[in-house]
Amino acid sequence: MVSVDIKLDGPKKKLSQQNVQQGQYAMSNQALADMNQFVPMDQSILRNTGSLGIDGKSVSWHTPYARRKFYEPMYNYTTPGTGPRWDIKAKRIFIKDWVNAFQKGAGW
Repeated sequence: MVSVDIKLDGPKKKLSQQNVQQGQYAMSNQALADMNQFVPMDQSILRNTGSLGIDGKSVSWHTPYARRKFYEPMYNYTTPGTGPRWDIKAKRIFIKDWVNAFQKGAGW
């Protein structure tokens, strides 16, 4: 009879909740940095309020008008390349960087 012993200590450590959280934090931090260049900038107030959520899973901007700038298209933006849905613009360009940031942060 053949006996097989499988040790899962390595994979369990790599897939631990702590490693995944560190990866999410690293990815969110990278996403914030990459998205900020597409946030409309008149006096830099909106750009300066970008921050990570307390759990490191979300990115948000904290001004009374942030939601309106994010969803509603306007015209005559003072900074070229900026506008609504800056997350989609950044995702098209930087998604591979975000995945790499997650993997590096998670230690994969």
